[in-house]
Formats: sequence, C-alpha cells, structure tokens
Amino acid sequence: MSVSKEDELELLARLQAQFGDLDVTGFMQGNNSNYVPDDDESESSLEEPTAEELQAWQEAQFATGKTRQDAKKIRDSSLTEDGNVHLMTALQRRRYYKTTKREDEKNDDDGWVKVTSYPDLGGKSSVFFPTVLHDDVMDIDGDINLDLAGSVNPLLQKLVEGDPEILGTKWMRLYSSSDGDGLSFRNVCYKIRGYDGPTVLLIGGMPSASKVLGRIHDDDRVSLGFFTTDSWIESSDYFGASGDCFLFSLDRDDVHFIRPKSMPQSSTSTLDRKYMYCHPSYIAASSKRVKDVPSRTNGSVHGMGIGGYVSQPRLHITESLEECRAMEYDHLFDDGCLLLGMCRNSLNYFDVDCIEIWGVGGDEWIADALQAQRSVKAVHAANLEKARKIDKRQLLDDFANGLVVGSSDLYRYHDLVSERCDS
Repeated sequence: MSVSKEDELELLARLQAQFGDLDVTGFMQGNNSNYVPDDDESESSLEEPTAEELQAWQEAQFATGKTRQDAKKIRDSSLTEDGNVHLMTALQRRRYYKTTKREDEKNDDDGWVKVTSYPDLGGKSSVFFPTVLHDDVMDIDGDINLDLAGSVNPLLQKLVEGDPEILGTKWMRLYSSSDGDGLSFRNVCYKIRGYDGPTVLLIGGMPSASKVLGRIHDDDRVSLGFFTTDSWIESSDYFGASGDCFLFSLDRDDVHFIRPKSMPQSSTSTLDRKYMYCHPSYIAASSKRVKDVPSRTNGSVHGMGIGGYVSQPRLHITESLEECRAMEYDHLFDDGCLLLGMCRNSLNYFDVDCIEIWGVGGDEWIADALQAQRSVKAVHAANLEKARKIDKRQLLDDFANGLVVGSSDLYRYHDLVSERCDS
C-alpha cells in the first residue's frame, strides 16, 4: 500500500508528539537503513533488544528528561525563606550551562557561522568599557563594522568569549567606585555580601607608589579582573570550589585569560580546588574572646585574594587598596603576568584607584541573586538590632551574681541598707 507524503508527515508529527524525548525520524522509510517494506517477504534483520540494551536505553531517556526538568526548575523555581531552593537553583543553572555548552560543541556544524552573544549592561556605564559612539560603528569606507555592531565595546565583547553562556547576557552593576559608591574595601564587601550569583570583578590601578623604583607614567596603568559563578562570603578560609572562574587582564585591544589548571583525577584535596578568599580584619576583631587573640587567622592576610594560599594569594587586594600584588604563578591557575609587565619596577605591587563589580547571568539569575542578598542582609540587620537591645532583667541578674565588675560591692551595700531599722 502506497503512503502519500502528507500522510507520512502527519504520522511523523503524531509520533514525535507522543515520544517527545525520542528522535522518531528514523522510523520512516528513507531515514532508517534497516527499514523493511511491507511487501518484502523476507524477515527483518533487526533482533529484539536484550534486557541490558533496553535498560541502557531507558537510562539514557531518563537522563535526557532530567536535564530538561532541571532546566524547567531553573525557570520556574522560586526562593524560599531559608534560601535552600535558591542554592539548588544556582547549582542547576551551573550544570545546565555546562550541559548546553557541551551539546553545542558536539552538534557544532562547520557549515554554520556561530553568532557571538552580546552583553547588555542595562544602560549603565563602565570606565573599563566605554560606550561605543554611533559614529565609531562605521569603518573608513562608511560600511558598518560588524565587530562594533550594537554599540558594544570591542574589549567587552572579547571578555564575553571567556564564557559566552553567562557573560553574553544581561549585566547589572553592583558596585562602582567612580559612580557614587566610594573607593572603600568595606563598601566592596557590603555590596557583594550575600549576592548568590555570578560576578565580574574589575580592578584598575597604577604601580604602587611606595614600591616603585623610578617614575610612574600614565602608560603604566593596569586593568585586570576576575570572573566566578561562586558567591562571595567573608571567611578566613578559601571558598569557591566550582572551578567556573578565570582571571583576566585587559590590554588596549585584547583580553588575556588565565584559567584554572586541570586537576588530576586522583586529587582528593578540597583545598586545591578552592579559588576565592575574602577576609576583612573586622571578622577577626569581632570574634575575639581574649585580648591576646592574633589579628591574623591561620597565617592568612586580610583583604581579598584569588588563587595561591591564604598567606600569599595569587592576586591580593589589601583593605587599604594600596600595595596590592599580583603574582605570576601559583598552583591553582595557569602561569601568566596579570599586570602585563606594567608593574615590574614595583615588584608587581600596585595601588587600586577604581573598582567595579557586575552581576551577570541574565535577568532571572540576577533577580534570584538579589533576592538572596536581601534575605541575608535582613538577617544581618536583625542580629545587629538584637545585639543593641539589652535584656534588663538579665543585666540585673548578672549584677546580683557578681558577673559584672563591681556588682558584688554594690549589692552588699544594698543588703546592709535594707537591714537598717530606719530603712
């Protein structure tokens, strides 16, 4: 019996709708080399699948369905009060981006031109990526320069190539020292505390005035940064173990990436896989119980660090933002000079004069990260308010029990007075 092309397409559509996770195009004649026509009297060469093959097929279908389910949760999940759903969503997003990237690379066809994603700064300005003027989009011949299309700074576009799935999305400025937030390490910590999403840290500076051997020129300016999908927390230990991060340097017309080293499969040390460090001095001060507690914990330096060790990070941003340092190698990241040789005369020390922090990853991820940050700051504010309130009854009990210095003499005098006959 002959089947028309329309009937064949209709049948194919019904099958595809019923078996959404399965490619059914091979069921039709011409797409399956093992297809046997109805009028062929010979038996099919296909054998019934074994139990092992059927189980493997079921597991593959389950994995495909789970990937789609995770992607749906990324879109539909909402933040609960304790933040657990949000933390799981961030991990699912990270896994989703990795899976999508692998699928894109596997299905890439050399016959197609891959379109690079364009970042959206949300109308905010950046001293590191000035807005491209409309006239600059035209080349000498008056034709549109596709590299500058969309008024995207070409240096920013090259930075996006470091992780197009996350960086080629909506950006939101969280902190800018040149636009009202002030140049302060404490302000930096406050702006990123509790923000549970990918961030881009941009740093600008000059060779350290206290370390330089010679004169400082305008051409010696350095611009570098750090991208990570892990959240920043205040701790005396390293954190951020996902490995979705990289250091980078901004040149005049290029971006130099320094990525994490490939870890051996036999490595089981979690310390070797943690890349970030943020240890303000007020953490140690607030946790002191006795006067002789040292101001440094575990030999760690105060400030912000990336790579290296707590005693000597690969990139160290001090609390004073002066005499910061960028080493040329460590055990976590690939070798390379972050300062591009501009601070050799100052022993790779530099003074920071500009900092920007951007949240990236798209509207949904940024919105969830901001909601998590509001929750963290609300808890922090409640704890501060609770600490300001004094329990008067507990204070009186402490006085009576002699827990407060001088309280025993005060209450002994009160007892003597109460026993007087004229009292």
